[in-house]
Parts: sequence; structure tokens; C-alpha cells
Amino acid sequence: MEHAAPTLWLQPAGSGSAAAAHGDGGCGQCLAADVPPPCHAPLVGRHCGQPRLHGKPALLAQVMEALNRQVVEPGAGLGIVDLHWVQSLHIDDDEAELTLAFTATCGPGKALSEAAFQVLRERLPDTDVYVLHTA
Repeated sequence: MEHAAPTLWLQPAGSGSAAAAHGDGGCGQCLAADVPPPCHAPLVGRHCGQPRLHGKPALLAQVMEALNRQVVEPGAGLGIVDLHWVQSLHIDDDEAELTLAFTATCGPGKALSEAAFQVLRERLPDTDVYVLHTA
């Protein structure tokens, strides 16, 4: 059985009708019919890159596991780590920075970003937490 690539409906920035139809106030981003991982390498037979990790290995593993278990994309039913949506995680003594591969302005992006922030706050008390987006 062949798998078709997901349909992406591109909307120009400021498209009023699409924004009104989706109730998102005009994000101007791609609206996907399915939830593809941002790494499209499997479509051409390659593997997705692993997230860039910096910090104590045991702590990184705990945080990544918590992110994957607690920050789940509702349509796919998968965690953001399994979806390859974590591009990097850097944890130092007093600062943590998580970079996600989606925008926080469309669809479930805002809720997923907030959930990821809360996971980091729970797992890393007394640490300044930053959640960034590459999309």
C-alpha cells in the first residue's frame, strides 16, 4: 500500500477568508490536512536528524521523556519528540532553552508550546526557561 504525502493548503499572509474559516485571526502559515513531522526525510528514504542536546545526559533524558509523554499533538496522538518537533534542548545550571520546529501562532502550536514550557518549569525548578520556534 502506498502512502500519499499529506496535503498542505498554503494561504497567503493576511488571507482573511482562511483566517476567518479557521478562527485563528490570520496566521498566514501552512494549514496541514494531516500532521507530518517537519523532517520530511523519510519521504525520500533518509532518516531525520536527532535533536541537538547539551547538558547532563541523565537530566536531558528525563526531560526529553517527560516532553514526549506530556506534550502530545492531539491529531497524531504522538509526543513532540517522536514527531521530531524538538530541534534542540540545552540545559545549563541556571538556564534551559528548548527549540521547537513549529510555529506557536497556528493550530495547536500555542498549546503545545505552553505545555512544553510547563514541563520544563516542573522538571527544572529554579531555572530560567526559554521556548523558541524555528518555523
